[in-house]
Amino acid sequence: MKSFLSIFLLLSLCFSSYASETDKVSIYELSFNNVDQQSISLADFEGKVILVNFWATWCPPCVKEMPSMQRLRSHFDSHPFEIIAINAGEDPTTISSFLLELETELTFPILLDEQNRSFNEFGIRGLPMSILFDQNGKLVETILGGREWDSPEAISKIEKLLEKKQPAA
Repeated sequence: MKSFLSIFLLLSLCFSSYASETDKVSIYELSFNNVDQQSISLADFEGKVILVNFWATWCPPCVKEMPSMQRLRSHFDSHPFEIIAINAGEDPTTISSFLLELETELTFPILLDEQNRSFNEFGIRGLPMSILFDQNGKLVETILGGREWDSPEAISKIEKLLEKKQPAA
């Protein structure tokens, strides 16, 4: 397992050196399958503040932050806010089993990146990694490592983004 993690981290560093800048990739042009193998376009979330979280079942900090992401999602349930968790490299069966074993039911979309293309498209440098986008799809912040997503600081950051008005079309 340690050699796998070492190789994974080395590869992720290599991929990130060739990755395009996240703000140059329109988040709304991307789509991923969910655990039922249905394609979900990120354009479906246009007009919302979006927290995209990249994770894996074998990553302890990823698993640890999941309940706080659910609490954050619940806090903003009636607002134009969404969390999208994109699993890096695992198959639907593994993810489905993992979700059944979690103590916290997750109500936000869980998408799969079985080919690890997000490492290139988002410049992922390690897991967990989260990217916050405003309501216009513009990059606000990239966060490497696990967080308590329902902390007062995180809630305040989302509230400020939700207060910003979208420009008229």
